[in-house]
Amino acid sequence: MPTEPPPSRYRVVERGRRLEVIDTRVTGAVPGGQPMREARRPRREGRVDGSFTTARFYDDKAPRRIAFDAAARDRLGRLRLVAMIAAMAWVMLAVWQPWVALAPLAILASNGPRRTTRQRLTRWLDRYEQG
Repeated sequence: MPTEPPPSRYRVVERGRRLEVIDTRVTGAVPGGQPMREARRPRREGRVDGSFTTARFYDDKAPRRIAFDAAARDRLGRLRLVAMIAAMAWVMLAVWQPWVALAPLAILASNGPRRTTRQRLTRWLDRYEQG
């Protein structure tokens, strides 16, 4: 006894030399009635017009908003590139020698290097705040 397949959900119709696929189970608005809006990119947190808000983790005078001019943004872009390359090199070295992964944690765990680094970063950010 042969069984019949269920009815097709979709129907293909030719309209004006174009094939259109119609979903027979959906009711409502005709597809293409309103154009889709382009999705808006979310803003980055703390960043408006080339500025950012510092955090207490790395800035003694935080929170403060620091605006950058074009030259400072270029300099920070190069610094970001160098930091990413250094981080990738460190990860590759840590895969090869696992003890290397723990060395920065041991250095940063002590309060002296962390305080010194925070003071240096604060002085460095002060240059951009004044300029």
